[in-house]
Amino acid sequence: MAKGSNSSGLRNYNVRVLLTALRRAGASSKAELARSSNLTPQAVTRIVDELERSNLVIRSGRRLGGHGQPSTLYSIDPKGAYSIGIKVGRHSMQLLLMDFGGSVLDRITHEFDYPEPLFLLSKLATGITALKEKLPGNMRERITGLGIAMPWFIGAWQEKTGMSQKDVKRWEEMSFAEEVKKLTDLPVFFENDCSAAAIAELQLGNGQLANNFLYILVGNFVGGGLVLNGSLESGIHGNAGALASMPVPKGKLQGRNRSFHEYDLLLNRASIFVLMEHLNAHGVVVNNLHQIEHIANHKQAKPLIKEWLNDCADALAYAILSSVSVLDLEIVIIDALLPRFLVNELVNLVIRKFPEIAPIEVFVPNIVLGSKGYDAVALGGAMLPFYSNFAPDKTVLLKRTAR
Repeated sequence: MAKGSNSSGLRNYNVRVLLTALRRAGASSKAELARSSNLTPQAVTRIVDELERSNLVIRSGRRLGGHGQPSTLYSIDPKGAYSIGIKVGRHSMQLLLMDFGGSVLDRITHEFDYPEPLFLLSKLATGITALKEKLPGNMRERITGLGIAMPWFIGAWQEKTGMSQKDVKRWEEMSFAEEVKKLTDLPVFFENDCSAAAIAELQLGNGQLANNFLYILVGNFVGGGLVLNGSLESGIHGNAGALASMPVPKGKLQGRNRSFHEYDLLLNRASIFVLMEHLNAHGVVVNNLHQIEHIANHKQAKPLIKEWLNDCADALAYAILSSVSVLDLEIVIIDALLPRFLVNELVNLVIRKFPEIAPIEVFVPNIVLGSKGYDAVALGGAMLPFYSNFAPDKTVLLKRTAR
């Protein structure tokens, strides 16, 4: 939990600290906020009263107990601010309208074979307008921004995605960020897809359990996000937590040992593309990750999925070992774009396998199930404007706005 400062020069930062504390707690009194933030009761009173006047917090009840008057409780006002979040993936795009409390008010989804940039921009233009119109006119001015979560190198890995060379070249030649900014008068915030998902977990999920964690998302590819001292650590190139190219031992899946090196890449063992390749190679036809839910318990598919889960868990255990050998992490959060029972099984396998490979001197972090699943990236996109405007993260304040 971030601590505040009683220096007047950090008042804005202190406001963010209190908003983050309220989001974590759900509801708190001024005295509780003073204790958790290391601010004086007088400073907390001034800030909370100001936030209430600004419609960012509301009174949400009273708590009895102890001596004296009952305590007034405060919580985030869901109607105090709104955001539009966008997930751009290699096979789908989602647009979300989110309130300040983190609830999704509406969503628009588009699916496609490959992410063609002009198609995406066209759908973004109409989608942004449609979501803004879901709010009454006097509330639209409370939209704090547009958050876009997408892979940094969406045109990369052409041999795995099947994207045409023409579309790859379009992605290389255009600045998607600049093109999106032409579509809206809202502030625009960009982040890597898995780092955005880590923000969603930090602000709305199990990331609230710790201040230092690695977040891993097994999607079509595999990626991650790194949170240190309660804030997303993006790195100097915005690519911290990019796990796809992390070296791991070669796997055991039939037909997968195609590396010319003594090692393989995490991408080639812990991604849903690999699972689909494994299924298709053995006669179980799967064209996208959503079809996995329908065939997961079929007699032919079940043992194949189990083989992949074991191989994936082995690779993730080694990736986590490499990470905690460099970073002192409290927890590691693992999520996947899979049915929840399969994600549970994957996490449990990693929990069992990690101690088997970890040397005695390595600290074993708690390995925790992610809470957002299929919605992780889209929710992260929607949280980006809130995170940039209201979270006590100095790094984001300096370099994450796109205008």
